[in-house]
Amino acid sequence: MKEKLSEKELALFRAVIELIEEDVDIHSIKVSDITSRAGIGKGTAYEYFSSKEEMVAKAIIWSGEKLFQKIMDVLRKTGSLKEQIMAVLDFIETEMSSSRCSTQLMRLQGQECQMKEHLYREYAKFGGPQSQVESVLRILTEQGKREGIIPVDMPETFVTMVLMAGLMSYFVYLLQGMETEDTPRNQTKEFLQRNILLSFGSSREQK
Repeated sequence: MKEKLSEKELALFRAVIELIEEDVDIHSIKVSDITSRAGIGKGTAYEYFSSKEEMVAKAIIWSGEKLFQKIMDVLRKTGSLKEQIMAVLDFIETEMSSSRCSTQLMRLQGQECQMKEHLYREYAKFGGPQSQVESVLRILTEQGKREGIIPVDMPETFVTMVLMAGLMSYFVYLLQGMETEDTPRNQTKEFLQRNILLSFGSSREQK
């Protein structure tokens, strides 16, 4: 995503995200819905974007970049790996799971459609969504190695598996409404935080 966006581009992006957050299905959004919400003419919109799919895809990427920047800022100010893991879990709860963008993106994964193609094409221009996730994982990994919790010689793939398994479990737990009286959110976060840390410890002991 280019660093400087025009006011009209920002207005169009905000309009797309507002529609998605109102749970309007991505596929049913029309250009007229976006331009009407943004207060911009359709002709003007097509000066910036070649299609509705490009407009929606870039808006989702713009929103995702802002979301990940927020957690990156939090992690840079957070001390230990234990605290950082909890910060990411809190972020998943307060930001990601409540975002309709996140849930609609999850639905797109199993579909073959123009929107998905445009989204992947735009993501590929700056390294894909994995580059944002990798930035978060890198901060956790570096902190864990500084503290001696993550073995320095543990392959990066294994570190990623441990972290992603725990963190994504909480995302699925929230999306699928798995919270019960026996598994409240705070207890679940503490359980996952503890298990991630124990996984690195048990790996070290097995050597």
